[in-house]
Amino acid sequence: MRPFIPILLLAALALAGAYPARAAEPDTLGAPPPGLLEFTPLAPASDSLAAPSAPDAGLVGETEWLSASFGERLLTEPEAWREWRGHDGRHGHDGRFEPIADYNRADLLRIGFAGETQDPSTMAPRIGGRFEYATGRRRALYGVQLEQPLLPRGRLAFGVSMSRRTDHSELQQVDDVENSLALLFARQDYRDYFEREGFGAYLAWRVPDFSVVSVHARNDTYRSLRLQGGTRSIFERDRVLRDNPPVDEGDIHAVLLRLERQTRRTARTRAGLYHWIELERAGHGMGGDFEYTRALADLRSVLRLSPTATLALRAVGGTTATGVLPAQKQFTAGGVDGLRAHAFAQYRGNQLLLAQAEYTTALRRVRPRGFDAGLHAIAFVDAGRAWDDLGHAWDPARQHLQVDGGFGLATSEDNLRVYVARSLQRPRSGAVFSARLQRPF
Repeated sequence: MRPFIPILLLAALALAGAYPARAAEPDTLGAPPPGLLEFTPLAPASDSLAAPSAPDAGLVGETEWLSASFGERLLTEPEAWREWRGHDGRHGHDGRFEPIADYNRADLLRIGFAGETQDPSTMAPRIGGRFEYATGRRRALYGVQLEQPLLPRGRLAFGVSMSRRTDHSELQQVDDVENSLALLFARQDYRDYFEREGFGAYLAWRVPDFSVVSVHARNDTYRSLRLQGGTRSIFERDRVLRDNPPVDEGDIHAVLLRLERQTRRTARTRAGLYHWIELERAGHGMGGDFEYTRALADLRSVLRLSPTATLALRAVGGTTATGVLPAQKQFTAGGVDGLRAHAFAQYRGNQLLLAQAEYTTALRRVRPRGFDAGLHAIAFVDAGRAWDDLGHAWDPARQHLQVDGGFGLATSEDNLRVYVARSLQRPRSGAVFSARLQRPF
């Protein structure tokens, strides 16, 4: 997170405190009325523990890391870290330290700091940490991760982590900065929260040009969080915030098999491919309060069709093979993270299918060296839904999948994107307008 963000949040919160909050119209859980302009944050949020996101700081623009906010990211991947050091110009520095801040309806203001240190060229351990304080709950939160390379360049490594944090579903991928701004300026919160506290260990194998293959063992305790009555916003103060739903409280003891690949997306690259695949097995002789087998896969790619046109693709699939998912592990679809003409998390269940495509082309002339400038036109389509199947069958062919589509405009650096979306299955449905500050995926 950029250092000025905590200052911005504190200043905006002070302004918000000057206006009393009033209750009147329904919140964002229901479908927005036609013509409503929503401040819609970035999807991939982070379920991440890792506040220091080196690729975001140094590789935006000509070179950018294509990844999503899944997993525990107290540590930046070695390849991305080496790239960041080169672009940032600080070749002699092996660490970074940053302030962090978040504003949400469960914590109110959450402030703290995060840092990490590593040198992937040596066998020295990689260490990352994070400390926060949630003012609304008066609760200290923390996270620490240590990874010891077992082979040069971290090709094989063993790690441990411990944390207590305000968390949310990994499918609600709105990051802290944009969600905070949405709540402050438009009184909308695009995540549901719970507290997760636990520890774990893992073994990671970084296979060149393929994936980071890792096996994790985790022991986590989940607790419900309530809506904070003192949540303030600068605008849309008549909008009533939806309640923060409870989760199924208890312990989850699980083993996980995970495959993840981060790739670079550049102006000269024809394509970039990212994948996150995770198989989680809880209970089954390991103890805990829940027993299930759950799989989730998120695949993303960006194809550069011409110097001024790109096609971004995303496919997400989830299934539950055995057991009953606790509420915090259910799959959701609808809203800013997919199906953009539908309400937030309108569909829930133990099975999931979501496909998204977004075509972007420049409306003005091309810069030298193949970079585009000015406004961009966008056409997009989202399709899918989440559903329950008591027989644990992933059968999308038998489901009534929802399809949304629309158009938009974006600045060349993606600092602002404005969308208009409609349900393609209901011709008379109203248009839903949204403004975003970064790419949705």
